Amino acid sequence: MFKKIQDIWQRFSGAGVYPHELSFILETPLRNLIISPEQLADRLHLSPDSTVLELGPGPGFFSVEVARRIPGGKLVLFDIQREMVVKSRVKLQRSGLNNIHPAQGNALSLPFSAGSYDVVFLVTVLGEVPQPEECLKNISRVLLPGGLLSITEQKGDPDALTQVQLLQMGEVYGFEFVETFPFRGGFTLNLRRGTKRAG
Repeated sequence: MFKKIQDIWQRFSGAGVYPHELSFILETPLRNLIISPEQLADRLHLSPDSTVLELGPGPGFFSVEVARRIPGGKLVLFDIQREMVVKSRVKLQRSGLNNIHPAQGNALSLPFSAGSYDVVFLVTVLGEVPQPEECLKNISRVLLPGGLLSITEQKGDPDALTQVQLLQMGEVYGFEFVETFPFRGGFTLNLRRGTKRAG
C-alpha cells in the first residue's frame, strides 16, 4: 500500500502522465481562478457544428463547456488512462449532453481518419507525451487544412513546454502561429494547420 501511495505521489509531483487517482484535484473550482472552462472555450473559436478532439481531458473539467458550444458538432475525449475515460464518461452523462464521445488510446497513434477534426486542443498535456513531436505529427494528420490546434500550458507543471518550443515543433509539422493568450501562470497558444502537411 505504501509503495502504491509513493508511486502516485511521484507521478503527481514529477514528469509524466497525471495519476488518475488524484483526478479530484483537477475538478477543484479553484482552477477557475487560473483559467475557467468558459475562458478556454472562448479561445477555441468554435462553431455550433465544430468537430473537436480533446487530448488528455482527464475527468472532463473543460469538456462540458466545450460540448455545450457545439450542439450540432461532436467532441471526442481521448485519454491514455482507462480510469480517466470512465470518470469523464460519468461526468458527461450527468451533463445530459449527447455529443461527447470518450475513447481510450495513445496520442502517438491517433486512430482517426485524416482531416477528421476542425479543432484539437490540449491543456497541460503535450509535455506528458514521451514524444511530443510525434504527437504533433499525428494531430497534423487528423486536423483539416486550416484547422485549429490550441495548446495551453501552465507554469509549475513539471512537463510544461515553452511557447518557443511549441512554435519550433509546430513549424516542422506545418503549423502556423495564430495568436497567444497569456493568463495567470501560463498561456494558450493557437496554431493553424497549413494547407501542406510537413514531416
